[in-house]
This record gives sequence, C-alpha cells and structure tokens, in this order.
Amino acid sequence: MTTSNLKISELEPNQAVELLLLVRRKNLARSRNGRDYLNLKLGDRSGEITAFLWDGAAAADAAVAEGDCVLVRGRTQIFNNALQLTVNSLEPWTGEIDPRRFLPHTDKHVPTMERELHQLIADCKDPWLRRLLEAFFLKDAEFARKFALAPAAKAMHHAWLGGLLEHTLSVARLAERVCGLYPELNADLVMAGALLHDIGKVEELVYERDLDYSTPGRLLGHVTLGAQMIRDKAVQLKGFPPETLMLLEHLILSHHGEYAFGSPKRPKTREAIVLNFVDDLDAKLVAVDRFMARSGREGREWSDYHRLFERNFYLGGALSDDSASRQDEEASAPDPPTGPGLLF
Repeated sequence: MTTSNLKISELEPNQAVELLLLVRRKNLARSRNGRDYLNLKLGDRSGEITAFLWDGAAAADAAVAEGDCVLVRGRTQIFNNALQLTVNSLEPWTGEIDPRRFLPHTDKHVPTMERELHQLIADCKDPWLRRLLEAFFLKDAEFARKFALAPAAKAMHHAWLGGLLEHTLSVARLAERVCGLYPELNADLVMAGALLHDIGKVEELVYERDLDYSTPGRLLGHVTLGAQMIRDKAVQLKGFPPETLMLLEHLILSHHGEYAFGSPKRPKTREAIVLNFVDDLDAKLVAVDRFMARSGREGREWSDYHRLFERNFYLGGALSDDSASRQDEEASAPDPPTGPGLLF
C-alpha cells in the first residue's frame, strides 16, 4: 500500500510507505555486531519520525545531505512505544518540490487575499503610486508568485508560507482605518507603504525546504533590499516624481521605527509614523496569539514566560479556533533567542 499523500502525523504502525520527506538529521553509526546503519530524522510539515536504514547505509549517507528531499520506501513499526520507520530504500529527489509539503502555510484562501490586494491597488488615486504597485503585483508575475508564497518572518509572526501576503493585508487594513480617522494623511502614500513595506522578504528569506535567511538577507536585510527594489521599479516608470519616490523610500527605510530594531532611519513623516505602528501592532498581536495558543494547550490560566515580551500572558481559558488550528499545522519549537527587532 502506497501512502505518498499522507503526512507523518497520519502514519500508523505496520504501514508500508512511499513518502517524500526532508532529511532533518542523519548519522552513520555502527551496531554492536559491527554492522553499519544510517540513523535518520525525517520530516514534513506535520512532524518528524526516526528512521533506520540498514542496507547500503554508507552509500546512502554519501548520497544525501541534511536538508535534502528524499524519496523514502519502507515500513513503520512501534519500538519503545514510539512510531519509527525502517527504510528499505532512500534516494535523492530531483523532481519539483512543493514547499507546502514541508512548511506550515496560511489557513487563509490565497486567491481571495490576492484579489483583495488587487482591489486596494485599484482604489489608489495617485496615478504614479498605482502604476508602481501594478508594476510589482500585476505585471511582474514572478514577483507576485514569490510574494504570495513567502513567509513574513523566520520566527515569531506569520512564519508560514503565505504569511507575507497575510501580514501585508492586515497592515493595509489597519492603515486604511487609521487614514480614515486622520484626513490630513496622504492615504495613498500610506497604502503604498503598507503594501510594499516588506517586499524585500521575498529575497531575504528562503523557504523551499526549510525556513531560513538567504545570503542577501543576512548581508543586507529586507529593509535595504525592499528600498532598492522600489527604486529599481520606479526608475522604469519614466517621469516618476522624485519626491514621491523619496517619501515612499522613507516609509520603507523607517518602518521598524528605531535604530535598535534594524531601522536605517526613524519615522520623520506622519505617514511613516502610521506605517511603523500598524506594522508593529499586527506583528506583535500575531506573535502573542501564537505563543498563547501554544501555551494554552496545557489548559492553564497563564502562559509561560515570554522572554522577548518579558511577561506572562493571561489565557483566560479562551483561545480562538484559528489559533488552535494553526498549532496543528506547526511542529512545536522552542522560543527563538531574544533580541531587538526579532518580530520583524
């Protein structure tokens, strides 16, 4: 029986399997009787399983590396009250890889979110800002594809596929409401900043098999990358107003608010202040919601101590269905190390 469409969390004892899995960890070891074997941790987005390959262990160890996607054939069994996998064959996978198989992803409907984003662009009254937004999201198909798939962060908030689109729309909705309360704001500029503030994350993060930082992400960061992407697109729009470009770049370069949080500039316009606060609000609420959902699974009244926020959170016995369901999609993980700017 082939179970190639199943997740690790759905496997049962004594089940023949043929699965695409990631090699999380591997170790070539030797048994007491002198026989080589390969000890593996294999995973998908639902969890991990310990696996053992006995035949051809040294060759398999040389053929695959940690982080590789492999086609695994074998059979599950229970050992010491835990499910494990005896591997009959293991070979590198050279075909197309769907990141959603290995990484958590948004529970929102991506095409619906994309339509909402397109409507926000259509509602933009400033013709230059609208053309710039269209150049990214409507006319650059490769960018739009990456943007819809990308996470918004490696940890803490929206750290799942589709998280960047989800976060961007939340920031845009908040910005729209704030601008309705303060008519003196340049609403089109705020909206353009909201939609573009994190576009550098499509280059800052890699998210095919695991979620990590790219080399440009480590060396430059998404703030710098995003500002450069905007300038490059604007230059292609002949006649784009220099002051409009400068004000928009300032929104991108200052949206983290403080130097300590990785912001090259602090907000120095009303529009930049708005973007900084609505971005921070969405990031923090989602981060706290995720943390509370993980803590709340033990049925306690208070969460664990959150090192980044330096406090416990009151659970009150009421967790949202969305928060609980999100945790079912994510493997449990320790809190990331604390430090300034980790929410972003």
